[in-house]
Amino acid sequence: MRLSSAAFLFAACATLTLSGCDDEPTPVTPDAGVQTDAGADAGTDAGSDAGTDAGTDAGSTVTVTASQPAEGATDVYPLEMYPDTSGEKPLIAFRKVLTLTFSEPMDASRAQVTLRDRTDATMPARVLTGTWSEDARTLTVTVPRTEESIRPLEVSTRYTVALDALRDAAGHPLNPATAGLGDGALDFTTGERDPVMEHACTHTLVNTPEAVTAGRTPFDFPPDTHTGHALYAVTLRAGEAGFGGYTGFISDPAKAEQVTLYLNQEMATKVTNDTAGGTDVASVLAPARFICAGITHTVKFPAEAGDQIYLFQFGPTPSEKFQFVLERE
Repeated sequence: MRLSSAAFLFAACATLTLSGCDDEPTPVTPDAGVQTDAGADAGTDAGSDAGTDAGTDAGSTVTVTASQPAEGATDVYPLEMYPDTSGEKPLIAFRKVLTLTFSEPMDASRAQVTLRDRTDATMPARVLTGTWSEDARTLTVTVPRTEESIRPLEVSTRYTVALDALRDAAGHPLNPATAGLGDGALDFTTGERDPVMEHACTHTLVNTPEAVTAGRTPFDFPPDTHTGHALYAVTLRAGEAGFGGYTGFISDPAKAEQVTLYLNQEMATKVTNDTAGGTDVASVLAPARFICAGITHTVKFPAEAGDQIYLFQFGPTPSEKFQFVLERE
């Protein structure tokens, strides 16, 4: 069995049993249970019907109109972190969710796909059973962790998802020439893991949010939001252009820092150094790789040493509430 290229220890200071945290790095251990693959075999294609040549039936004109990940995507994150509350104690578990959307309704009684590792041909194929949407056009497939690995997918690995077992509403198999995926299968490549982002995801999953109401102006006593590892739930103020407001941040007394806000939605954010007379601070708002539902974007900026007061200006935005995790490096 192939092991991952590097052993990851990410600083998840909140344990998986939802206990407290400190600033010392603590390895996150996934759920103890293992979800087995539905109908998995050692390499046999799923749904290969006896006496039916799926590759020669050209009767189907159905195409794949969208997929997650996209066909040919690279640097796909190999796992998703989510709260598993099925046991006696809630745990942080790992999975990977794939979706395929078709141009026409499909046969909802056929939901199996075959996942293959194209980087390591010795790895057995995994037959997975998905779930159809109500209109039978979108198939959602959850890839669980395996018995041998804490990850559902390996890092830096080429995968293909074969759709041979699927049928359109008339019972025809997909025609690879018209399926919209080039070779009739979904192909993608995973990237490396990001332990810092996984650490922040842990806080979105286990922390109790600290509720704050943003100040209307910089002079309206903006609430402090400078605690590292904290999950803040911010209520913004209504204005003519939408919702907005201010919160505060105080820099470390002895050292310069790189500060990151992990946002649960895209949020226009401006950072100023109030101690330096309201000087604008260079900050970068960017989309985040999808690892958990609680983080979609990041804001990064440098903070100078010396207990300097910074202000975060959020909005204007249509959303009255949002959340962010603050991390200081």
